[in-house]
Amino acid sequence: MHSLKSATCLMNFILVCFILRYDDMSKADPPTTTMQRLKALTTGSLPTFIDAGSNFATSEINEDNIIDQLLRNNYNVVFMGDDTWSGLYPNRFIRNYPYPSFNVWDLDTVDNGVKNHLYKELNHTDWSLLIGHFLGVDHCGHRYGPNHPEMERKLGEINTVIENVIEQIDENTMLFVIGDHGMTNTGDHGGESVDEVTAGLFIYSKQPLLKTLEEKDTVKQVDLVPTLSTILGVSIPFQNLGILMLDCLPMTKISEIENWQLALYSSWANVQQVLNYIKEYSKTTDTFSEDSLRTFYYKYSALNEEIQSIRNEESFKLYYKQLTGFIFDLRTLCEKVWIQFDSFSMSRGLLFLFLSIFFIYIITDGIPVNRLPEIFMSSFLMYSYVMLFLAAAFGSLLYYFEYVDNLLSFTFFSTGLVSQVMLTMLIIQNWEIITLNWYSKSRREQIPNLICRLVIVFNLCGLFSNSYIIEESSVLLFLLVSVILVGTMGIISSSHNVDVRNKTTVTNNFKWSKITLLILAAMVAAIVRASMYFWRCREEQQWCFTSPHEISNITAKIETTKLQWVITVICLAVFVFATKEWLRNCGNLNGYSFTICLVKFLPTAIVVCIAGYWVLKRVPPSKKQLNPLKSVNVLAWTIYGLTTSGILTVILNPLCTYIVPNSDSISAGTKENIIPKLFRKLKGSFTEKKKPTEDIPVICGLATVYSSVFVIIGVYLTLLFGLLLGDAVAPSAVIMFMTGAFVLIIMSVLRIEKVNSIEELFDVPNISILVWIILSQYFFLWISTSANVSKHCMGVRFYWHVRSFLK
Repeated sequence: MHSLKSATCLMNFILVCFILRYDDMSKADPPTTTMQRLKALTTGSLPTFIDAGSNFATSEINEDNIIDQLLRNNYNVVFMGDDTWSGLYPNRFIRNYPYPSFNVWDLDTVDNGVKNHLYKELNHTDWSLLIGHFLGVDHCGHRYGPNHPEMERKLGEINTVIENVIEQIDENTMLFVIGDHGMTNTGDHGGESVDEVTAGLFIYSKQPLLKTLEEKDTVKQVDLVPTLSTILGVSIPFQNLGILMLDCLPMTKISEIENWQLALYSSWANVQQVLNYIKEYSKTTDTFSEDSLRTFYYKYSALNEEIQSIRNEESFKLYYKQLTGFIFDLRTLCEKVWIQFDSFSMSRGLLFLFLSIFFIYIITDGIPVNRLPEIFMSSFLMYSYVMLFLAAAFGSLLYYFEYVDNLLSFTFFSTGLVSQVMLTMLIIQNWEIITLNWYSKSRREQIPNLICRLVIVFNLCGLFSNSYIIEESSVLLFLLVSVILVGTMGIISSSHNVDVRNKTTVTNNFKWSKITLLILAAMVAAIVRASMYFWRCREEQQWCFTSPHEISNITAKIETTKLQWVITVICLAVFVFATKEWLRNCGNLNGYSFTICLVKFLPTAIVVCIAGYWVLKRVPPSKKQLNPLKSVNVLAWTIYGLTTSGILTVILNPLCTYIVPNSDSISAGTKENIIPKLFRKLKGSFTEKKKPTEDIPVICGLATVYSSVFVIIGVYLTLLFGLLLGDAVAPSAVIMFMTGAFVLIIMSVLRIEKVNSIEELFDVPNISILVWIILSQYFFLWISTSANVSKHCMGVRFYWHVRSFLK
């Protein structure tokens, strides 16, 4: 077979290119993320959803691929565009022009960089493959959606690039324009919907191509790998599962070889490569059944015998259908086997997981804390280790005598079963203690605790419902408010079987009343309800939209009005003022240490810088200077630096107390922690009957010496989150901080009101666990980048600041 080594191929990747009238449409296999699609386009393999986790941490591809095949044959490759390629194929390109790809707000930097180098590289003759990966269309989809005017602009630019390339290439160059994935109506991708897996494919050559043997509207993206390999005259990558696209091959210029013979030889090489891969793969795993492999080996033998009888183009057309059908059936077999799930093993694992959690809960909740060290210091652990060793040895013997096929799976099963048995034995041995402990707790527990347990169960069961997932924000909001109110009502309506005088003393020390708790709970409910303003409708919530245009633009950047900007700045300023007033009233801002001085002035300075940053961002481009980003980015970096400095200062010097200089017995300048010493001295002054010989120290901020540290760090982090979220959503960070603070206060009062001894202060109530579980889920929905994110597109502002500054 004569290879077409004189042919040079230009392969140009464009993320979304459905504006052209293509000969074909390429179909991608899920997951439709960039890294996985590039892997399929260069290796011909089928990435899985597990590979999706590598999309943001690209690792080098060590599998056989077309890039390495070209290098082995002394061909050169040039790349420009998305820097994901540099992570996949480091040190592979003779010239490499990568550009950062994670700034979805930037629509033009990567594309302009590719265009600056593309036309120059077309004049060079030292490369065999040129790859240009444009990103503007993909970023435009993420930022605005597919129906925005910016998308029309980006698609027009790509059209112009394609026209210019077609005019500049010669007869020995082919142009491949292919999209690595599609996008949904909201501009997203990564799943397996029709819009996500379908992308455009356009191929242009000034040389005539082989006539199409069979009309196809869609081809697999992996089919590009054997096609390019054949055109360039290199071996098809080892693990390729693509089918050669004959209508993309240039007609042969060798008079001794007819076009159908070239197609026959190329197609047969494709069949041999795929079958050889399946043979080698089946040697190392039992994934494929013997009957299936035997069937394909028989078909291959029949095709091998029939190839000798192909004498003309008509017989080749019939034979070609058999060849493509053979590869298609092999690929279908791989797809079916590789996406199968072992339901028995999954059920077994879930059962062991549930039993482990259930038994551990019984042990930790039923056995008193002072009893647990005694249990684990006994011979229980030694017996457990011995039983696990015997279980593993028993599995090895069964595997040796071929009673089991999979040693690893059986070892996991046997050791898991033994673990459940040992936990059961531990519970049986201590059942009397567990029941007595539960009985004593049941006398103190009331209906709110039962309600909390039911809510936890219902919350977990709801995850199996699609409607629950779609309306998860509303459900979590209802559960959160309900649990807070139920817990508060439980405190108010509870009766205590303790000394009334002692309980009154504790309550009076904290100065809480039932009416105050109700007001506090109502404030939490109101604040959480206020967060609904920042909700954003999901694509599945059709009732939330008034027109289809709104659905396609739900990912568009939210532009705030001047009034919203003013309200946001006032919200941050009031937040800083309120927290500083609380710290001042608690006595934590009365000193003159470096940490206290920073807390007095730094948060206010950060708010001013944030407001200035947002003002500069709102300035129209026509009114900006020649280099508008420089001052904006310096201001952003100033905010990062001030926030980091404040946090580090609190971590290194966390004590925010001040000792009035009336006593020389205790010095605040020592490096040791003086708080326990001060506390013991104050306690002794109240408990000792005789008059103290030393002066009683006057200490400001002692009561909140530990909690003030977390409050200060929380203020710095809230301001940082406000900057990252933007002026449209910054108040949501304040709402999150205030909600967490109020919940902590309510939970503290709950624990104080419920305990009868100091030891019980270390018992965490069920309602505390439930509230923080729901609170974390709820705030994740509209502070994170999930589908139900609040009315903002957080994107990668931080990465944009870093990259722009480094430039």
